[in-house]
Order: sequence, then C-alpha cells, then structure tokens
Amino acid sequence: MSAASVVHLFALVTVAAAVVYRAATWREDHQAPAGRALTLTMVHLFLLYLLGWAPVYWLVHDLLGRVPSLPQVIQHVAWMAMSFHAHQFVIRVSATADDLRRRLRFSRMLFAVALPLLLIGYVIGPLRTGLPIVGPSGTRDPGVLFYDLVWETHNIIVLVQILLVRWRSAAIERRYLRIGVRLMGLGCLIWLVMLIHKMAYQTVVSLGYTPPYEENGVHGIQFLFSAPGVCFLVIGMTIPSWGPRVARYWHRRRAYHQLTPLWNALEPVRTATPLAVLRTRNSRLRQRVIGIRDVLVGPLHGHLCESTVQLARAHAVRSGLSEDDAQAVAEATAIAAAVSSRISGGAGPVPAVRSPELRRAPDFDAETAWLVKVSQAYRRSPVVPAVLKQLSSR
Repeated sequence: MSAASVVHLFALVTVAAAVVYRAATWREDHQAPAGRALTLTMVHLFLLYLLGWAPVYWLVHDLLGRVPSLPQVIQHVAWMAMSFHAHQFVIRVSATADDLRRRLRFSRMLFAVALPLLLIGYVIGPLRTGLPIVGPSGTRDPGVLFYDLVWETHNIIVLVQILLVRWRSAAIERRYLRIGVRLMGLGCLIWLVMLIHKMAYQTVVSLGYTPPYEENGVHGIQFLFSAPGVCFLVIGMTIPSWGPRVARYWHRRRAYHQLTPLWNALEPVRTATPLAVLRTRNSRLRQRVIGIRDVLVGPLHGHLCESTVQLARAHAVRSGLSEDDAQAVAEATAIAAAVSSRISGGAGPVPAVRSPELRRAPDFDAETAWLVKVSQAYRRSPVVPAVLKQLSSR
C-alpha cells in the first residue's frame, strides 16, 4: 500500500471517529445552529474522504450506472458543503450581533451561486468528455478546467473567510472554543495552500504543460497537505466539547495530590470511622475535600483561634504576599496550631477569643481550589513554622 493510501485511510478513520463522537453529543448540540453546522461539517468531511478512497469510489461508480465522474461530483459537492457549514459555524461563534446576519447571507449566497455553476461545469466538462474520473495528472479540456475552478474557487474564498475569523478569535470568550477556532484556522491554512497548488497545477496542465509529478492519487503529493490539514480541523471541531472535560479531569487529578499535605496533617484528629473504598478519582477527591471540611468544623473547631489567623496574616502580608495568599497562609497556620493543640490535649481558645471564619467557596471546584491553596501553604510557606514557633515560645 502506498504512503498516500495509508495517509488517506488514517484521515478517514480519524474523521469517522470524530463523527461518532459528535453523534454521541448530538442531543446536546443539535438545537443550537452552531452545533448543527459543526456536525454537518464533520459528516460532509467524512463523505469527502470516503468517496476519495479508490475502492469506495469505483463501487459507487458502478452502483450509479457508471455515469461519467458522478461520484467525483458528489465528492466535490460534499467538499463545498463542508466548507459552507464550517463557515457557518465560525460565523455563529465569533461574529457580533450586528455583523452576524450579513456574514451568514454572504456565505449562503456564495454557496447558492457556486453549486449551479458546478453542475454546469460538470455537464460541459467531465460528463461531455465521458471521463470516469478526473485523473491525478489533470486534463487539458477547458470544460473540465472550468468545473475544477468552480469548486476550488468557492472553497478558497470560504477558507480565506475562516482565516479572517481565526485572527479575530480572541473575542471568543470560551477558552476551548477559541482554541478550536484557531486550530480550524490552521487546518484551513494548510488546505488553502493545497487548493492554490491544485488550481495552479490544473491551469498549467490545461495550457499544455506536463508537470513532473502527479497532483493527487496514490503517487500524488496532495497527501502532504491533506493529512495534517484534516487533523487540525478534526481537533479544532471537537476540542470545544472534550477539551473542558479533559482539563477538568487533569485539574482534579492534580488537586487530589496537592491536598495530600493537608490531608495527612489532619490524620491524627480525623474520626476513626472507616472510609469507603472509592474507585474513581473524582469520588476520592470529593471524599478528601468533604473529609477536610468535616475535621475543621468538627474535632478542630474548638481549637481554631482567630488571633493565630491574624498573627499569621500579618506575617504573610509583611513578607509581600497578596491578600489571597496571605489568607491561605493564615488558615494553614491556624490549622497547624489547632492540630498541635488537639494532639497535646490542650484546651481550645478561651471563650473571649472567637473561632475564625475560614473561607468557604460556593461550589465544589472553587472549594477544592481554595483548600489546595491552603494545603500548599501548609507545606511550603515559611510563615507557618515561624508563627508556630512564636506561639510555642509564649
């Protein structure tokens, strides 16, 4: 099997996986115009690569009665439809409300003009000449050249439009949607180079020259552009969906380990109730966060001292820490002092000294982030042992 065939199969499998992934999220996205456009982009991309695979092409050619180049026409219509829906997607996620309708109208008009021109080019070109397929070395027939220039020009205009949106994608608020549009822009840039080369190659052939290489096919150089382009496109089209999930998974995985210093420090004062064995990382993280808070409002509550918090915060501020970092160091110091008091059997603060109000967050992720900050301060901050030493010397 040639390198081009291997690359084509790899791209086909990659796009098929992306289509299956989008199908799994169809219920979530199909009601949104941008979600529908993105799904249709992938479906047409899959059809494009499926018909570009030689065994499938000739099978469809036989099933359609061997009409000259008819599967190739379907492939090029799918290419134009893919570009159209990709253009619709980036417009909907990036254009301003005032600019949205004008850009959508331009995209639709461009497709509406190009599609009948393509069919006209097919009649005066591949159908008239009886070609079963426009070969990898092109043809010198002007009708075939007109046919090729129609769909290539449409796609070039669309790719340029998408690239213009890519440069303005910083206005997109959602981080992974912004990353996805930029990756799609990179894929479109590669495909734009491919289409410009394709157009130049076919024009040179139509003028009577014969380039020393094939443009596409198993011996062509199109695969040098096609594979990386489709990879960037597929990643860009799917990362808005799976990117936040992967980021959340790794964030929580890192948070679980970062909570270890605080979790271990509270071990001597935790209740002896056996903890259930949890399998998922998210469940174990939730158990660890809840367990830390239970200790702070339970066994350690009477040993937490507001004056310790104030003293540690003053030390932290003098050392140049920000307000948030100083508060985290202050809470870590108060927890360390409370653990020491509880282990030594000492009494809690005297009634005149009120227990401190430790910071709480409104949701689980924010609560986890804050406890991670306290845990890291407990392990790393030099203020914690310095204040503890000062308290023990009193």
